[in-house]
Amino acid sequence: MALKNNRVFQAAALSLALAMPASNALAVTHHRVHRTSVVHHHKKHHSETRGTVIGAVAGAVIDHKQPLKGALVGGALGNIVQKVRNKH
Repeated sequence: MALKNNRVFQAAALSLALAMPASNALAVTHHRVHRTSVVHHHKKHHSETRGTVIGAVAGAVIDHKQPLKGALVGGALGNIVQKVRNKH
């Protein structure tokens, strides 16, 4: 039972670690163009390298028994999150 609770806690911690950088996914800066009747909003670019590093560190910390595997999975997920954030 303790092993199941530990995995649930690890999964929740990894989810939170990956979701925190995505909190500003739709961040809009105040760069506005007033030349036409349409107002354009400029979205901030999010570094994919930073997302990969944050995901790798979080994955290694959470999966402390196999930190390399956790770092690889966390890094891949962090990179995907940043790509999705920059896409939209």
